Parts: sequence; structure tokens; C-alpha cells
Amino acid sequence: MQQIKLGNKLINYEIIRTRRKTMGIIVDHERNLIVRSPKNTAETKIEEVLKKKTNWILSKLKEMDKIKPAPKEKEFMTGEKLPYLGRRYRLEVNPVEISKVEVKLYQGKFIIDYPVELEEKKEQRREKIRVALIEWYREHAKEKINERVDKYKVKLDVEPNNVVVKKQKKRWGSCSSKDNLNFNWKIIMAPMSIVDYLVVHELTHLIHDNHSRDFWATVAAVIPDIKEKKEWLKVNGKRLDF
Repeated sequence: MQQIKLGNKLINYEIIRTRRKTMGIIVDHERNLIVRSPKNTAETKIEEVLKKKTNWILSKLKEMDKIKPAPKEKEFMTGEKLPYLGRRYRLEVNPVEISKVEVKLYQGKFIIDYPVELEEKKEQRREKIRVALIEWYREHAKEKINERVDKYKVKLDVEPNNVVVKKQKKRWGSCSSKDNLNFNWKIIMAPMSIVDYLVVHELTHLIHDNHSRDFWATVAAVIPDIKEKKEWLKVNGKRLDF
């Protein structure tokens, strides 16, 4: 971890050296300043570029301060709410004579039935409900995301090798060198317009393996309001969790 003074602030930053030909600078959701640079770039050159980008970096860090904090951990009790495709649905949680937790979305609410024997085991009940909910979200995310991939791959005239929905710590999606698309299951909590943006974003990487002007122009041709979508994720991204 390196440090640099920008304006009147001492800021930590991380250098990630890759095979790329140009330098890239990002401020991620956790206010981390990350520099991706060609392998042989001197640190003095990196510092020079960072200083030239002082106003942009400080502006991005200020934006991150406005981001809504992650939600408190759910207890998964009746009355709590969980998001799905941009709407928030009330939970109805019931002890039932069954062998495992069952989840369904019915008549505008999540119905969660759990084995009676878990009634007095709060932490165990909470964890089993959480695991069952994650499985429910992942299955529905697979279905919806594949639907959107099928729709937009035609518009972009591309064909991914495989589409995988899984847990990703920091990314909403990624595209591998083998043309495999990976999506974070949590994106199914966001509105469908955000899901569409993320799907188009990753499909576009099958055409452009970078974030060049051509890349963003291709995305914008399908999703015109990309700035609004990126801003929505910055502000609300951490709330897509439980």
C-alpha cells in the first residue's frame, strides 16, 4: 500500500501491475484508490498521473461519502422486508412441520416456512433461513439473467461461452478470457433496468476487452442512460445484501 498527498489529504492507494498498455485509476465502493498499470511503470510516473488527477480523485472520494451504508443484518422475522427486482417485499415467517426451510414469493410477500424444531434455536434458524434465501435468489437470478443475456446477445451479435451466477465479493459481473460471463447473484435485488445494464456491460466485453471509449459507446447504444445506472449502483449497491 502506497501513500500520496493530494490537495490537503494523505491518501492510501494500491498499485496492481498487469499486462495492460495504459494506466487505469478507480475509486471502488469502499473508497479504495486503485491504480492498474503496465508492469514496468515507475512509481514516480504513477505519482505524477495521480497528482494530475487530484480533482477527479477527490471528487470520487466525496461521492463515496454519500453512498448509503450497508443494511443491518436481518433477523429474518415477520415484518422485515427484502428487495427483489427493485421492489421490497414483506417477510412472513412461520414454524411448520417440515424438514427444511422453504421460501416462496406469493401474493406480494416472501413466505418463509421453517422446521418447528428451530423455534427455540434463534441463531441456527436465522442461518438456515439466510442460506435458503440465498439459494432462492440465486435460482431466480439464473433464470432472469439468462433471459436478459438471450435478449441482448442478439442485439450485440455476440455469443458467450457460459453464464454463471455466483457470489462475488466486489464485482457485479465479469467476463473471462474464455468468454465466460459471471454475475453476482445479488444483482437480482436491483431493478430490472439495472440488471439489463450489467448484462449489456459484460456482453460488451465480448467485443471490447477494456473500458475504452468504443466500449462505452457500444454499451450506450443499447442502454442510453448508463450514467444514471452507474450512479444508482454507487448509491444503492451496498444495500443489495442481507
